[in-house]
Amino acid sequence: MALPVSGQTRLAPLSGFVSSRADGERLPYATVALAEHGLATQSNSEGYYAITGIPPGLQEVTGFYVGHSVYRDTVTFEPGRDVRLDLDLERQTTRMNEVLVEADAAADELRQLTSVVAIPMQSVKRMPAMGEPDLLRSLQLLPGVQTASDLSSGLYVRGGGPDQTAIFLDQVRLYNPSHAFGFFSTFNPDAIKDVTFYKGAYPARYGGSLGAVLDVQNRDGNRRDFSTSGGVSMISSRLMTEGPLGDGSWMIAGRRTYIDPVLNLIRGSSDEFDGLGYHFFDLNGKVNTQLTPNDNLMISAYGGDDNLNVALSEGTDSLSFNMIWGNRALTGRWTHVFSPELFGRLIAVYSKYQSDISVNIFGAPRAIRNRVREITLKGDADYFTSSDHTIRSGVDLTFFRFDYGVRFDQYRDNLSTDPFLLSAFVQDEWQVSALTETRLGIRTNYYEEGKRFVINPRFSLSHLLQDGLRAKLGGGSYQQFLQLVSQEGFSGGDVWVPLDKTVEPGRSWQIVSGIEWEPSGVYRLSAEAYMTDLANLVVLDEEAEENTQRGNSEDVFKTGGDGYATGLELFAEKRGGKLTGWLGYTLGWTRRTFAEVDEGRSFPPKYDRRHDVSMTGIYRFKPVCDTCGRWSFNFNFVYGTGQAFTPAAARYTLRDPAADEPIDRLLGARRNTGRLLPYHRLDVGLRRTLKLFGEGVDAEVYLQFFNFYNRRNEWFVEYDPEDSSKKPKVAHMLPVLPTLGFDFRF
Repeated sequence: MALPVSGQTRLAPLSGFVSSRADGERLPYATVALAEHGLATQSNSEGYYAITGIPPGLQEVTGFYVGHSVYRDTVTFEPGRDVRLDLDLERQTTRMNEVLVEADAAADELRQLTSVVAIPMQSVKRMPAMGEPDLLRSLQLLPGVQTASDLSSGLYVRGGGPDQTAIFLDQVRLYNPSHAFGFFSTFNPDAIKDVTFYKGAYPARYGGSLGAVLDVQNRDGNRRDFSTSGGVSMISSRLMTEGPLGDGSWMIAGRRTYIDPVLNLIRGSSDEFDGLGYHFFDLNGKVNTQLTPNDNLMISAYGGDDNLNVALSEGTDSLSFNMIWGNRALTGRWTHVFSPELFGRLIAVYSKYQSDISVNIFGAPRAIRNRVREITLKGDADYFTSSDHTIRSGVDLTFFRFDYGVRFDQYRDNLSTDPFLLSAFVQDEWQVSALTETRLGIRTNYYEEGKRFVINPRFSLSHLLQDGLRAKLGGGSYQQFLQLVSQEGFSGGDVWVPLDKTVEPGRSWQIVSGIEWEPSGVYRLSAEAYMTDLANLVVLDEEAEENTQRGNSEDVFKTGGDGYATGLELFAEKRGGKLTGWLGYTLGWTRRTFAEVDEGRSFPPKYDRRHDVSMTGIYRFKPVCDTCGRWSFNFNFVYGTGQAFTPAAARYTLRDPAADEPIDRLLGARRNTGRLLPYHRLDVGLRRTLKLFGEGVDAEVYLQFFNFYNRRNEWFVEYDPEDSSKKPKVAHMLPVLPTLGFDFRF
């Protein structure tokens, strides 16, 4: 319904919110257009849009969003009268999860940007995985994205480590977004509304990472009716329920694992495991209150913990290991429409990441504790200055608190620091012509440690060469003030530490260019080339363990590193018909150089991968009858160059003067000059949709196999320094893992 509002004499503005009629969820990045005058805009992350400079008269307004029917309404515009039009888009009638693999076609407007991907959750839910659908593992199937191992959900994007990708959930940065050694991410697939993934050249409103950004929004809740969805598999269960709350809504979702059968499989393959116990849980909640037509208050919360216990024995030797890690997050957001052209937000964030590791090796106890607490205050605004310009700006103030403690036998040490980071940004989104769009931005950062002040320019350019053919260019400067210390290939027990005044913050310059061709609405081909120059890199000094509990950053890290990452990504996608899916290929090079590492020679990091191939597909069988349900077959295949490692070159012997005994040591060759065997894996799944209790419950049963042909992919190589005659021991990744599960929604 259009509501005229009196105003000054001027061309009429049109504004409002775009929502889904089925549940009232606000739709981010929907397109609203007045085709007759060539005016169009995109709704922001809260679903708000504004178009200014509309000539008087009777006009047709159209709205578009993936998975929804086109909205059309006729509105009369008069000079000097604001028009408020809230668009309710009708969801297309499909069976459960029948919106197929659409990759980054979920928001066509976003595709005009360089290196940005929008993932519809319907696609994620249909991909075969370990136990249940998983967002991060689905992203790892995109070109330019890889993982370190089967036991890691970390994102290694375009030659960068997992700390070079900032991951946000409802405005909160998650410092360890993984469960179950990396089997699962912290994102409950039922609770997610929107996913935007910047593989590079991300815009000025984001900061804190050298490479990439993943921005996830949870559902606001159903404003129309009560609904419930969930799933049960062999190793975990999840449940999400939501409903209206006055003019607003609420949502709560939870997961809990019972992963013991998988652990028993791992334990059964080794005589060394005496005990192996693990569980995780996570809980999401959100409340939305519509205070006035122009004011909304949202409170979002997240909590999740992992608990791992391991007991090993070999002969008379024994080892026990306990690790607990988890995240807590709380967000409050107030949004206000100051005028049709001005939309503002005030956001307060509290987050906490903790990890506690305790080890007892042959009676010698050791414990490591890490805490990262963050309080952030944000204020930003979207100013729709005209139909061609949108200016976005904001200020962030973040107070950190880092605690790191170590206990070894009788030795104890603790390190605490509490720096703050002040950031501001401005970004102009300019539709230069019907064919060309630019996004120019700048972000400034002031970091208290060392009083660092840096300026980071960003840009993006998109030009339509002809119908269906678009060229893109983007890049910028990026800064990172936090460092992750972790075991590569294992998503657990990560330790985050801030860089202090003795070390320059990490810096990167990125340039990305690409071309995209969409000959029809079914097929799409794209190619992107990227180049990243890295400076002020740091790496943990493994030879200075006695300094890792105290001192400056330069005592803990080898600093002043340089590096680069360059590559080419090819992507082909089919989005219609019985068979849908995509094929991706990445050719990449990554190098690092440290004056104190390998005599200053350049070396590839462990996650350097020359060739990477990924393919995913879904085939939908024709239903036998209208009430029989529908079968579908889905698969993922990945192939990649083997991980780099440092082979042993020689063995030598030292004498322990205290015990007067020889000590055998290994001398490594040049860093990461060896390669494990190539990694490849096939996952397959079979699904069937069902209608239960008449038409009351949409359901789906599935059987899937991770690593279907049981490829024993290599994880790492271990040498025995005391016996040079032995071949090095190769640790392998996961065997074939079957999963039977059931999803439902009502």
